[in-house]
Amino acid sequence: MPRQQKKRLGTGAICSVIKRFLHPSRTIQEKYQNITSYDRLEGLIALRQEEKTIRNRACASIVFRHADFEGIELYCSERYAIVTEEGSPAEFFEGNAAPDAGNDGQASVQGGDDDLRGIPVVTDDIQENIARLRAEGYGVDDDNDPAPENVPNNNNNTANNNTIYQGWGSQTVCHRRSQGHRFENARLSQHPLNNRRMTWFLHFLPVQFLQDIVLVETNKNIEGKPVEWPELLRFIGLLLLMSTVITGYDRRSWFDHTEPNEFGGAPFRLHKYMTRHRFENILSALRYTNQPFPPYQDKFHQVRQLLDAWNNHMASIFIASWISCLDESMSSWTSRWTCPGWMYVPRKPHPMGNEYHTICCGLSGIMYGLELVEGKDRPNQMPAPAHNNLGATCALLLRLTKSIWSTGKVVILDSGFCVLKAIIELKKKGVYASALIKKRRYWPRDVPGDDIRRHFVCKEVGHTDRLPGVSDGTPFDIFAMKEPDYVMMLMSTYGSLIEPPDAKVNYRGSRDENNLTTFKYMEVISNHYQFRGAVDEHNAKRHDGGTGCGISLEASWGTTRWENRVFSFILAISEVNAFLGRRYFHDVEPELQIDFRRKLSMELILYMDEINDDRNNVQRPTTRRMACHDLKTAPVYSKFLEGRWVRCTKRPHQQFTCSEQNCTRRIRTYCTCSPHQWRCTQCYAIHYARVVRDI
Repeated sequence: MPRQQKKRLGTGAICSVIKRFLHPSRTIQEKYQNITSYDRLEGLIALRQEEKTIRNRACASIVFRHADFEGIELYCSERYAIVTEEGSPAEFFEGNAAPDAGNDGQASVQGGDDDLRGIPVVTDDIQENIARLRAEGYGVDDDNDPAPENVPNNNNNTANNNTIYQGWGSQTVCHRRSQGHRFENARLSQHPLNNRRMTWFLHFLPVQFLQDIVLVETNKNIEGKPVEWPELLRFIGLLLLMSTVITGYDRRSWFDHTEPNEFGGAPFRLHKYMTRHRFENILSALRYTNQPFPPYQDKFHQVRQLLDAWNNHMASIFIASWISCLDESMSSWTSRWTCPGWMYVPRKPHPMGNEYHTICCGLSGIMYGLELVEGKDRPNQMPAPAHNNLGATCALLLRLTKSIWSTGKVVILDSGFCVLKAIIELKKKGVYASALIKKRRYWPRDVPGDDIRRHFVCKEVGHTDRLPGVSDGTPFDIFAMKEPDYVMMLMSTYGSLIEPPDAKVNYRGSRDENNLTTFKYMEVISNHYQFRGAVDEHNAKRHDGGTGCGISLEASWGTTRWENRVFSFILAISEVNAFLGRRYFHDVEPELQIDFRRKLSMELILYMDEINDDRNNVQRPTTRRMACHDLKTAPVYSKFLEGRWVRCTKRPHQQFTCSEQNCTRRIRTYCTCSPHQWRCTQCYAIHYARVVRDI
């Protein structure tokens, strides 16, 4: 059937344009609050073709008028205008080409902006980048910036008269051990039904939310038949499978009907599992909330329900070990104009995108809590976050550690969270903490950093000491250790000067220069070095699958819809959690994470076939044994292996040799009583006659 000719653009044509591509953008935003990536403005009447400057770049544009904007001309790039009704043929624009970029779900450009105009220019001078982006009003998380509570010009930063320090080494008791807290392993409150990779993956996803919210809302916008749960899993499996190779392939090449070759195109084809049209339809129809928009603009509305569902699900199924690590994670998104809460974090391998504060179990490595940094894009009309009256850093730590309150567990913090009031409040909630002390322009409030340095001037390398103190009636300690070039300091509410039983010998200096020093870390310092990288290791697995080549779901899933990137972030975290959880809780053979992802993706893809086969193979009760015998043709691409049909053949109608003795016929038929044996029509007749004779 020939393709329908696209309607041509000209004066008087009635057009449809995605609202976020219309200009002047401020006029559009004032008229329509909470614009999503797929909202369109219908009924635009084309006036003329004109060159306009859009985001500091000249491009061919179409000028419109609309009934909602009396006396105001709207315009957009020509390629975004979709003609719904042609004007007079005499008024067609010269050289007009039918636009091809109006579908929300069909764009496949990494970074969320198809012409890359929103990507900031980043030079090798980090300080210059920070200053420029801050001047432009964008969020920057600089490693040298102090926590808000530690800035001297704040109203609440005066010296705390309730903080009193005692003499060096005057206390030797561990406050955590004295309360009888144990060193517990991570646990699952609910265990997966089996050890399949797909089962573990779904165990760490909010399946109920995906079925009740995502699936229902997606079906309200889907073209064609509704999406069922097995098909959604196949869709996710296809996305994961595409993320097992280095990116750079056009999405269409994955669904070509040509044979893969070494000179071009994707390394394998996916059309036998799902057509490209169906894949694009599902992608463009995905929705992540069923809540109505608030009366004010909330750029994060589309994903709030998804993030809350994931956090609540992890709190209900996972119990962290005795020690955790809290740090930052990045979800890459290069365009600052299309990303709510966009941040520049220069110390991260992926410095641009959304920043999340995350917490991971120290022993298992499983991530079980996250919070998106909203920054200036958070609506002022929303209620303040929980515990915000205690300060930004303190409130953040309390929210992320809520699932381990009153457990006596430990959380490891880097210098960005080193606020004395925060670790004291954590202690009041039954959570012990240690934070790295670093001078970020200023010493943390109530920390005598210069005095501690002077105390270690004449100490040997490796010497460790403890400065106990009391703040608001809660005891804490500062542990310090002499390094060759500096003094390492940790603020902690647990620990002592005892060497752990498994402490390793550390070396400083050189044997050749006769200045080699050996020593062992004390408990708090040893725990800091051992568990401080839990979040970073989780991030590394998510970003490159253990390959070091940047192979990740976020990199391969190119999209212009920011909420899809948040969903891919959740899927990637859950995949890493499944990989780590299966390895930690079950004695399985070691495997690379990229191999785990390949096998997981195939299990998700083939699950739909398993369900269909189960439905087709349900035997109805009969009174005659011969009802179990019928000659059937095998499903396409399939063989009967381990009790089920598995799509594993190279060709859709692959033929096999008949299983009966001395028969060499090539067929693809079988008897329903024994689908694992191939039988031709002649051998089936003999088999059936034998069954009748034996009755």
